Amino acid sequence: MTIADETQSAGETPGDDTSGLILTQLTTRAERNAAETHAISLAYDRYIFEARRKKRGARWLTNQFLCAVHYEMFGAIWEWAGKYRTVNLNIGIDWHLIPEQVRVFCDDFLYWDSPPSIMPILEVAARLQNRLTKIHPFKNGNGRHARLITDIFLYSREHPLLEWPQTQLMSEGHQIRERYIVAMRNADQGDFSPLIKFFEDCRPKPS
Repeated sequence: MTIADETQSAGETPGDDTSGLILTQLTTRAERNAAETHAISLAYDRYIFEARRKKRGARWLTNQFLCAVHYEMFGAIWEWAGKYRTVNLNIGIDWHLIPEQVRVFCDDFLYWDSPPSIMPILEVAARLQNRLTKIHPFKNGNGRHARLITDIFLYSREHPLLEWPQTQLMSEGHQIRERYIVAMRNADQGDFSPLIKFFEDCRPKPS
């Protein structure tokens, strides 16, 4: 369910930073990745597969919800789970702007997802994922968190969940990852079409 292990990509939070690690017995990155993968799977069960769909136009995307989902994903492993970062990183907005920008983001999403809105579902998904990733509210796990939030939205609109490429397991993974990064950079500048096309290509293929 991940495009890549975000802890290993240039420009993202280093994966070898173990400050705040609760499960100190996880001494290798591989062990931490495995524990996180299991916890994220449980979070998917709670917020998608065992949950009722969110009602369109309802204010379900909130500061509290975003933090709760992040905590569900990482709270058993990391002390910083579910808490907005209090330091600047080499990606994301200044940390002291996070609460305000999350509020603006949630208000914008409420408009995009309102019944009068004619914005296509995948454009809403692209805007949601791009904005949340751009804010980068947490110390780590932001990419995986944004993808789960995107899937929660898609599930709420009865749209097939995207099959996020497991690029670390694919021979062409580097190219796919680069395409995603370029699409996100275009979205940063207001052109969402490459990211929407990327999402279209991630839709499940008919059997």
